Amino acid sequence: LDFSGKTVPPGEYSLFIDLKPNAWTLIISSWPAQAKYDPQNKAALWGAYGYTRDKDVARVPMKVDTLPFAVEELTWSFVDMTKDSGRLALMWGKTMGSTPFKAIAAR
Repeated sequence: LDFSGKTVPPGEYSLFIDLKPNAWTLIISSWPAQAKYDPQNKAALWGAYGYTRDKDVARVPMKVDTLPFAVEELTWSFVDMTKDSGRLALMWGKTMGSTPFKAIAAR
């Protein structure tokens, strides 16, 4: 996938959002996730505990919009989908952050 000119190859990733007022950033990280919490496991994350930037694959700015309705639960969604593109959206309350992506041909 291509996120704002940054290629993310097929694989397993963790997603984080850096939430600054009106300046959200999607973080795509190669940190693996722990299936079960193990404080001794320093090679994988439980949530964002132990996160560091050194495994970031991409940091992508997100557009922040005010929704005309409230979303009660944190919701991740794909919106504006076409055959080979769309937007990844995160909604909560009356706020939505989104960023476009497009599929790129395998090389």
